[in-house]
Amino acid sequence: MLASVDPPEVQLAMNRTWHLPFRWVSDPDGERLAKPLGAWDEDASIFRPVVVAVAPDGRQVFRELSRDFTDRTDDEPVLAAVEQLGLDPVAAAGWEPEGVEPHPSKRAFRPASFIPYFRAIRFNTMALSERMVDDRDREQLVAEKEMAESFLAAFDEWRAEHPPDHS
Repeated sequence: MLASVDPPEVQLAMNRTWHLPFRWVSDPDGERLAKPLGAWDEDASIFRPVVVAVAPDGRQVFRELSRDFTDRTDDEPVLAAVEQLGLDPVAAAGWEPEGVEPHPSKRAFRPASFIPYFRAIRFNTMALSERMVDDRDREQLVAEKEMAESFLAAFDEWRAEHPPDHS
């Protein structure tokens, strides 16, 4: 399940753009999910990225709260935690909420902007890390650069699975 401050119409458009099989929770003020999870950014009025994996018995088997909207969890630790549960895989069904028509947001991240966005992050963090004198700051920038590289590699795989429709 995914959650955002966007209304269901925008979420459905995002699902169709990115071929996501997930359900969404619309939480515009953060009261239903973001604030209880400690993932609400008061200054920006948005979710901070958070990944929570819950076992069938209700135990939390993984949780990572990002520092800010640019910070994203690497998928390997999440997958490792879920795989340790030994559950059979389940195919996700498409999400088509009744009575909701997709309405793309002008703010939505589109596939065409993905590569330049993450390339810019990669190159900017590479340059900035060379200027840092504090090891902790340099480590943060290197981690951000590695996240961008990971997203670019995953996007290459996604594009291979979802070629553009030129019809």
